[in-house]
Amino acid sequence: MTTLHARPTQQSATGPEMAPLPASAHLLDPVIRWAEREPGRAVAAYREGDAFVDVTAEDFYGRVRALAKGLIASGVEPGDRVGLMSHSRLEWLVVDYAILAVGGVTVPVYETSSPDQVQWILSDSGAVLALVETPAMRAIYDEVHASATACREAFVIDEGGLDELMARGGAVDDVVLDERIAGLGADQLATIVYTSGTTGRPKGCMQTHRNLRTNVAQNLDAVQSMLGDDEVCLLFLPLAHTLTKLIALVCVEWGAKLAFATDLPHLQEELPLAQPTLIVAVPRVFEKVFNAAQHKANAEGHGKIFDKAEDVAIRWSKAKVAGQRRPIVGVEHAAFDRLVYGKLQAAFGGRLRFAFSGGGPLGERLTHFFHAIGVKIFEGYGLTETSPTLTLNRADAWKPGTVGRPLAGTSIRIADDGEILASGPQVFSGYWNAEAATAETFESEGWFRTGDIGEIDDEDYLRITGRKKELIVTAAGKNVAPAPLEDQLRAHPLISQAIVVGDQRPFVAAMIAVDEEALDEWATDHGLDDVDRAELLGHEQLRAELQSAVDHANRSVSKAESIREFAILPRDLTIESGELTPTLKVRRAVVAKAYDSVVEDLYG
Repeated sequence: MTTLHARPTQQSATGPEMAPLPASAHLLDPVIRWAEREPGRAVAAYREGDAFVDVTAEDFYGRVRALAKGLIASGVEPGDRVGLMSHSRLEWLVVDYAILAVGGVTVPVYETSSPDQVQWILSDSGAVLALVETPAMRAIYDEVHASATACREAFVIDEGGLDELMARGGAVDDVVLDERIAGLGADQLATIVYTSGTTGRPKGCMQTHRNLRTNVAQNLDAVQSMLGDDEVCLLFLPLAHTLTKLIALVCVEWGAKLAFATDLPHLQEELPLAQPTLIVAVPRVFEKVFNAAQHKANAEGHGKIFDKAEDVAIRWSKAKVAGQRRPIVGVEHAAFDRLVYGKLQAAFGGRLRFAFSGGGPLGERLTHFFHAIGVKIFEGYGLTETSPTLTLNRADAWKPGTVGRPLAGTSIRIADDGEILASGPQVFSGYWNAEAATAETFESEGWFRTGDIGEIDDEDYLRITGRKKELIVTAAGKNVAPAPLEDQLRAHPLISQAIVVGDQRPFVAAMIAVDEEALDEWATDHGLDDVDRAELLGHEQLRAELQSAVDHANRSVSKAESIREFAILPRDLTIESGELTPTLKVRRAVVAKAYDSVVEDLYG
């Protein structure tokens, strides 16, 4: 981690030129194209029993049309907003396309949202209809409906709500729907995505068909050289998150099969069933896969072998990226491929070739490690406001530790204070019902302010160094970006989350949340099974173990930036408590408020 006072010489970078989308382009185009050209093509799959069942392009579009006619029968007009609260499943995507088909605007709601959040999103968006997944979600809707008066009714997916909609649509002539689809255009509003945010009320990001369809084209331009005709993507992150939604749209455009995982707890079981060739995940997923493999090796007495395999993997990947030929490392890599790497590849289903990571920085070490086992992770960068991708590593331009170069038609600039500014056709037009917030997020020349701090190197690769609002300035005036230190700490198997503090304080400190599963295994390994959780969190052996992780992280920074003290939190951070966003980002303000006494004790 570096102090943020010296700006690099390179201040901007621009991707290749790209032709603008036609005014008539819209998100239904690829769905219709596959249904007409290859009706039998498997474009989706869902879990049924011990296997995944394919859905053809013809069937998928048929479901979209049937639901769309039901929405028309229910009075949904072009421009109307429709709320959609569900975890990621086939029905989510079908409903989304049905809303778009009638000219409506999808308003996604995370399935973990609180009643207060649901009330705000439905009322602020003026949603006229809501589709929710479960009876429990319906209960939340009923609780908040009185203050979301525009919403006329709600349908429960798990209680036959979609069947009811389809039945309603039976009387709607196909011509009526065809006219709605024919009236779609690139500049129509497609969705309002409320940013999960780390502070304050969520703001509704307005994304048009052009924003999203352009970003699909930009991403395909970057990755299509790697894609074949039989790609399978296993989706397990929330489709309410723009990154997951974008990957789904890319797969639909390309004709890849979208397999919908049941949920995260079933992921390990379903990877071999779905046998994906690509996945999209947040860094914490890759960290947990690595940490679990490392712990298993240690538990089986193979810790030294795994550590050696890790070292070889990183050296092999770095040499390959640099174009260096290192025969001895190559021989070692081949040996560990049979002993270690092949087993990890099998855990991913045996066919995984590449993955996309977003939502936060993935450490360079892990990127190299997974590359060596045969899974190339492409880090990119963007925000909900940018639909979301601005930069991306690609097969012919891949630099671990960075988030890649600007996509086609995209420009990135570093402001004098280090903030990343962006421009491109994927950048949104503004926030729903929030003109003042919209004005604040664009600077005088029309560049979008990302709120992130970064650097562009002499090869046009972007590196993220922190969030502008999260920059810590110690009492001595030292500028410290907390994210790199936190990334180093989370690399330890026992650490689930780390929050670095120290703004206007005499030194840098940290609060550490322990991974509960890893702690149970660690306690067994150290003969502490009979120690209760509270006592275990205060045990001197655990503190010594975590101190070693802190010491390792401190080696990457100067003494003034190093962590002098740390506290172990009484439990892990959770989405349910509001401490984490649905994509596992820490809500610092919430955590700081909940543990203000812990922070005070650190400096007591």
